[in-house]
Amino acid sequence: MFFSPRIRLKALANLCRRLAVSTSAGIQDRKIWRDEAARSRGSEHAALSQVSDSLARGETISDALSKTGEYLPRMFKQIVAIGDASGRLDHAYQRLAEHYEQTIVTQRMFLAALAWPMIQLAIALFVIGIVIWISGFLNLKNFEGEPLDMFGLGLVGGRGLALYVAFITFAIIAVIFVVEASRRGMLWTRQLQRNLIRLPAIGGAVQTLALARFTWSMQLILDTSMDLRKALPLALDATGNDYYRRLGPEVANGIQRGMTLTASLAKTGAFPADLLDAIAVGEQTGMLSETMQRQSTEYQRRAALAISVIAQIFGYLIWALVAAMIVVLIFRVMGPYIGMIEDLSKPNAFK
Repeated sequence: MFFSPRIRLKALANLCRRLAVSTSAGIQDRKIWRDEAARSRGSEHAALSQVSDSLARGETISDALSKTGEYLPRMFKQIVAIGDASGRLDHAYQRLAEHYEQTIVTQRMFLAALAWPMIQLAIALFVIGIVIWISGFLNLKNFEGEPLDMFGLGLVGGRGLALYVAFITFAIIAVIFVVEASRRGMLWTRQLQRNLIRLPAIGGAVQTLALARFTWSMQLILDTSMDLRKALPLALDATGNDYYRRLGPEVANGIQRGMTLTASLAKTGAFPADLLDAIAVGEQTGMLSETMQRQSTEYQRRAALAISVIAQIFGYLIWALVAAMIVVLIFRVMGPYIGMIEDLSKPNAFK
């Protein structure tokens, strides 16, 4: 469901951190989740209370978490279930906390990199609104005696400004809707995600961000006893991009048929050679978890560069948009004068 509540990333990271500390201290799950439910509010209280009540009835932590619907991420539920089955629940909570904290850092870096381009865009949109309003306030006319419409869209004066603001508001709502729909993995956004990664320049940056999440998730999952056939689809799902998420069944089938992890990933053609080489070495030496941890660190570094690339591209697009608006304004304002000069320059202009 699109409007169903989901836990915020920061709240989830804090929850995992508290669960790790409490579990390491030897406190029973029923008391831990009862205390968590007592300190929570709103939709979080409803979900955590459901877990607490289920545990009080003697259900396993896996069954209790499954009743929370989409409020808690699928990856959280599966890692907790594995940690519970292996007797390392505190370790599972700890690694999940690290994972979500790292994701928060990445998101903050991304938003910080986009801050200046977004400010530029806001200033440009504000200036356009002022120009639309002034064009009616000053009662400017063209050579035909009609109101001077600088953009040729009928946006003049207070009425034009109202229409302009309504359009901008609708565009912002549409962008938020698409981002949230993509985050929730709705079907109609999946092709959009696949196409985005194929775009020149920005596609490579998007791929790097996805692989950073993949390598981090893999080293987290490989630290547990999870079967690779289940681990790989989960790690691919954690990329947040359907270009990789859809490869889960194919990669799992490759492992099922006896292929190595490297061969199964290479068969998809979606992974870079340097990552595949590192995974191959990890498999051959029996140190795959340690290898993925090193790759995770490397891809986190690359992700920081990828974020700056995306911000630069976005900035260039905004500059191009502002430049285009300035050119349009110049031609709309100076167009009548240019036309008059052209008419006067004709040979028969004074006959």
